[in-house]
Amino acid sequence: MFFSRKHVQEHYTRNLHRDLSPVMDPDGVLNGQGREGLRDLSFGFSRVGHAGCESIAVYNALLMLRRPRPLPEIIRDMEKGGYLRLWGHMGAAPYFQPLLRRYGARSRLVSARRLEREAREGDLPPGSVFLFSAWNDRFRPYKGLHTFAGIWSPHERGGWVIFNRFNDDRGRRRYVSLDDVLRNGPHKGAWLVIYRVLPL
Repeated sequence: MFFSRKHVQEHYTRNLHRDLSPVMDPDGVLNGQGREGLRDLSFGFSRVGHAGCESIAVYNALLMLRRPRPLPEIIRDMEKGGYLRLWGHMGAAPYFQPLLRRYGARSRLVSARRLEREAREGDLPPGSVFLFSAWNDRFRPYKGLHTFAGIWSPHERGGWVIFNRFNDDRGRRRYVSLDDVLRNGPHKGAWLVIYRVLPL
């Protein structure tokens, strides 16, 4: 869905005046899109707290890749580029290649099975950056999907470090496997798509 130039500029200006420092960790990573300060940013005709996970995922991935861009700029470019679904009420399409190229990065489609094998065999470079999109409940797709960024960090506890996994997160989460990342209490999601994010 595309937005008029006027709406894009209004949303961008409004978002620029938000102070995101209270929801950033010391590295500048954003977690907990439902937290005060982050949840009320405009995302199309919706709000980041409701449907803006894709913008936070791209922000965090670029930060980990050392190509940081301000979150209001990413949201603006998503609105201008037609990424938002149902004017932002259903988030954004998890296809990021053109957007990432704009910021000096690229993406490569990978499978969870391959990543787990490479991680187990020591073939996955430490610090590798990823964008993950997963259904919240593999048996009930109407529960929606969530997109988030993460890195492979074998020297940290767990190995998989995930940002903004849940709306109320106050920090990064660590997981032993990608299968564990999909778990949410008694429910388990399913991968829709995983991209490895690389510099151009």
